[in-house]
Amino acid sequence: MKKRWLLNLALIALLATLSLVAFYQPGQKKEPAGTPLTELTTDSVQRIRLQRGRQPEIVLEKSGEQWRMTAPRVARASEYRVRELLRLATTPVQTHFTPAAGALGTYGLEAPGSTVWLNDTALRFGGMHPLENNVYVLSGQKVWLVPGAHLRAAQSGLEDLLSPNLLDDQAKIQALRFPGFSLKQNEQGAWVRTPELKTLSSDRVNRFVEEWRLARALLVAPAAGKAARERVTITILRHDKPVAIEFGVITRKPELVLVRYDEKLEYHFPEDVGARLLDLQPDPEPPATAEPGREKGN
Repeated sequence: MKKRWLLNLALIALLATLSLVAFYQPGQKKEPAGTPLTELTTDSVQRIRLQRGRQPEIVLEKSGEQWRMTAPRVARASEYRVRELLRLATTPVQTHFTPAAGALGTYGLEAPGSTVWLNDTALRFGGMHPLENNVYVLSGQKVWLVPGAHLRAAQSGLEDLLSPNLLDDQAKIQALRFPGFSLKQNEQGAWVRTPELKTLSSDRVNRFVEEWRLARALLVAPAAGKAARERVTITILRHDKPVAIEFGVITRKPELVLVRYDEKLEYHFPEDVGARLLDLQPDPEPPATAEPGREKGN
């Protein structure tokens, strides 16, 4: 029993030693606080590539002030997810070391789980540090300890990087056409419904249009090719020219699914969003109140 107890102590000591070696990596150097991971600025990055295992490479490119996915499909990119990736360029790091020959596997870097290229700068993501919430990142000939929160951006998949917005950012809507009615702005900028509903307020119409302009899906995925039950056409201004965007209503229940035909993408929303996007009716009348001094039955 005593020998087994001593053996357990020896194993614990060995594990502690290995952990300390991993923590105090030989040749490890401290950088001044705030040292960025790369020499790039976020504004200088014009192209991003992501590679995860055997998944198709994802390419994002900046066009003017907007980011678009150009491979493996062409679509608008999620600005939020792109900003997460851009932050890698300037994320502050304090520790790096030059790995020994043949030691990349120790840090999960012999076959990196994911690689991000910012322009031509490659960042290869390996395993997590055994004692700290840091991930090993190979850049150039050095291994850097980068806050683990950035691993999520490096592991983004295709659907994560698609824009959840139904319409282009800052889209200016000119007209909307639905199976039972249409909306169009007149020369004064007011919305006109056809056929007319006299009880429909301008505030109600403006809210309806804003629902379309700001609609963000919970999930975006490549279109599955299902037939649409209804069609919707939204006309926007793009570079001062009207552009008609066609949508198909795949389902309303148990969730609203819209397909945008020009991008061949499906947008998934909760069921209640369907009423806000597809039905334009007057606001309900407030309940009537009894006159002061009069009771029911008098």
